[in-house]
Amino acid sequence: MTLVVFRTFGAAAGRLLARPWPWRWRCGLVLALYAAYLPLSGYDRLPFDAGEYWHLAATFFGPNLHFSLLNYAALLRGYLGPLLLVPMRVLCYATGWPALAGAQVLGAAWAALLFGAAGPAAWAAATGRALRGGGWLLAVGLGFVFWRDYFNFTLQDAPALALLLLALVALAQPGPRWAALGGLLLAASLNLKPIYLLSVPGAAGWLWWHARGMGWGPGARRGAALAAGATLVLLPQAAINYLHFGQATPLVLATDDGRLPIYLKQLNWGTAFQRYESSLDPTHRGGVVFGDSVGARALRAVPGGMFGSYAQFAGYAVRHPLAVGARCARHLFNGLDLWYPTPYPRRLHPLGPGVGPLLNYAVLALGLAHLLRGWRQRAKAGKGRGPGPGAGWALLALGLPVAAALPILVECRYLLPLHLLLLTAAADGFRPGRWWARPRWQQAAALVLLAALLWGGWQLSAATAGQLQAGDVPPY
Repeated sequence: MTLVVFRTFGAAAGRLLARPWPWRWRCGLVLALYAAYLPLSGYDRLPFDAGEYWHLAATFFGPNLHFSLLNYAALLRGYLGPLLLVPMRVLCYATGWPALAGAQVLGAAWAALLFGAAGPAAWAAATGRALRGGGWLLAVGLGFVFWRDYFNFTLQDAPALALLLLALVALAQPGPRWAALGGLLLAASLNLKPIYLLSVPGAAGWLWWHARGMGWGPGARRGAALAAGATLVLLPQAAINYLHFGQATPLVLATDDGRLPIYLKQLNWGTAFQRYESSLDPTHRGGVVFGDSVGARALRAVPGGMFGSYAQFAGYAVRHPLAVGARCARHLFNGLDLWYPTPYPRRLHPLGPGVGPLLNYAVLALGLAHLLRGWRQRAKAGKGRGPGPGAGWALLALGLPVAAALPILVECRYLLPLHLLLLTAAADGFRPGRWWARPRWQQAAALVLLAALLWGGWQLSAATAGQLQAGDVPPY
């Protein structure tokens, strides 16, 4: 009798794991996971950038606590991120809740939206098939292992990515109303993270792909609806910029002092340093950089000791393409090489590789192999288990912001879209039964290749850790 019960239960569990789950189940499970974990994660405040966002949420309230969007005046940050914090900021003020508790409530909600709804829906839209329940659970587990403590804080990386993914999902649906929603979400994502402006060409191509064959009229209506939805988000930013800074642009000005764009500063820093961490470790509190001696020498040789314009950097890149390419490759590795599941490690040492990073390398290798196998199958047969038609536009929307982050001083959160894509692909491609069914020589070759990748990642990570320098980036 017991054996029958176990078999019945096992069969039911197998069927549950083999089919896609409703989004309500997924969101509820992720919300419960992070709601249980975040209060126990050990943090007690919102430091650095997270604290700045929380402070900016209060600037919407002028004298006599009068609320207005036009009270907001920040050069570096768009208005929408702090605006989304206002309800929780008011609640914390009224109840005496600590700021961190409010941020954790919002973080759990964003985690549920990203892992429970936006990510799986975008995967289904791009590949033409939904994640099975077991694959989704594995993806959520891997995301928790590598990114869990980011949701303690009011940083905008995960919210911006969630909104971008939802924009792609909306733009894949028929009708101008969905296009308007997609435009609104797309504009919201680039206001949260200005570098997502580079997602616009991919999103536009994605919209075109799904509108092809409808004729000029429906396609034009969808394009106009997208623009209208984006305008709703961008107009307040244009008004803020014109009122406070005299610039009639709907884009975030993205400068911290009005002199140099922050991205140009980042290009300077990314030439002299190869990695950045924000540390709460008392022995290395604040910004911690890992040097690039070759790049630092090259930067010192530049007139004035820095790139004063994008044209100057472009000229340097044209004259030294191999050096810039190699630097971007190192930044790509460093951006994917997660040493901590948090943007603010409380203990910086030991630096470099460990059990977590080794697991990370293996998962990323599996994810990349699964994506490449899918592309190869589709190229051979016009179909397969890889990305569906038009997925290239979605990859462009996600990939261009990642590519733009490679020349700058990289933080792991800048490569969040690529890392989560590879985690999801690894979870989708994880089929132990198929592995054991392969010929022994293929298994041996794969294990040898994996061992070589792990060894190489270990060496590169250790080399980066050895370049730790005292102090933060120069002010320029």
